[in-house]
Amino acid sequence: MKMEALENSDISRCPSCDEGNEKEGRFCVHCGNPLPKRKVRFRIRHVLVGGLSLMLVAGILFWWIGSSESKLVGRVNGEGITREEFSTRVDRAKKFYESQYGQGLFEGGTGKENLNRLKTDILDEIVVEKILLQEARNAGYSSAPKEEVEKQLEALKKQIRQSDEDLKKMGSNIEDLKAEIGKEWVISQFVQKAVLKGNQINGEQVFGQWLGKAKANAKIETYEKLEPVSTAKASCCGSGGGCGGGGRAQSLDPKIEQEAKAKGLEYYEKKALKKGASARVTNFGCHIQVDIVEDGKVVASLTYNNGEIQEI
Repeated sequence: MKMEALENSDISRCPSCDEGNEKEGRFCVHCGNPLPKRKVRFRIRHVLVGGLSLMLVAGILFWWIGSSESKLVGRVNGEGITREEFSTRVDRAKKFYESQYGQGLFEGGTGKENLNRLKTDILDEIVVEKILLQEARNAGYSSAPKEEVEKQLEALKKQIRQSDEDLKKMGSNIEDLKAEIGKEWVISQFVQKAVLKGNQINGEQVFGQWLGKAKANAKIETYEKLEPVSTAKASCCGSGGGCGGGGRAQSLDPKIEQEAKAKGLEYYEKKALKKGASARVTNFGCHIQVDIVEDGKVVASLTYNNGEIQEI
């Protein structure tokens, strides 16, 4: 019992005279003989190994989190947007627009801007889609009937006049396409029945207000870095927006006006990769300006001169 008490205390017994000494001592205070060294190496080694293990675990965890994040381009309410999903959508859209407007659409300086706009639009499209699908699931809209998916797939192929083989050449996997159609059906049902509730008169306004609130309440994280697109000013106008013609609209030959509209819309549709906008032409004297309008707002301003269009 005495031996056990000493082993558990701060006293060390001298092997020569059997007298007690402090454990930190190197020599016996009674006989002067050296005391045995404390067995601390195992403890130190244990602490070092434990510390290294923690560092290793932390390093692996950091690498795993970093690797996981690198596979994502964003999150919507915790649901990840995978880089594979994003890249697939971008590549599919690129092939579609190249088939419509030519292979050089994404080449050179303008092509880089086109690709940047495309990526921005696709990322926003996926974010909105995630929000809509999450809200649809919460409201009980989960999946589309198989027969409805097949019906819409056949209608789509007839509309774009493409067979299954043609779609494959464009980079579209039929099963993936069916999944996309299924998601669109779920979203459509949810929007019509739960958001608009049959209101077709002010449908766009109601949906726009609902979506704005939904996006504001959602936790949206995006990791993809997209370069901002800059536009040049017209050389005839100062930085304050003043024009050489005094800023007052002047009369314009109707033929030139129609040509400016057509050229402006053609330029914008090719660059913005979408249709449905309208054009407004104004002759300021120093330049003819073509404003591209969507939903009542000017989204781009161009100049027209002898058949050539430039951004301002």
